[in-house]
Amino acid sequence: MTTTKTLQALLIGALLSASAAFADSSIEVNVVAGKQEAKFSIGDAKCVLVDEQIKCMPMVVASN
Repeated sequence: MTTTKTLQALLIGALLSASAAFADSSIEVNVVAGKQEAKFSIGDAKCVLVDEQIKCMPMVVASN
């Protein structure tokens, strides 16, 4: 259990450090239902890190 939490903390730290150079805006870290969640944008994609998994979706840009 301690190893999992340590690895999770290291993963989040590495992700936040690596993505800081590419992030368009700030990284938002919250605790949702007892789980840490990090939201950030890279290029034209919005990403979220939950349970050691990163999920990204392209942003929809409305054209006029």
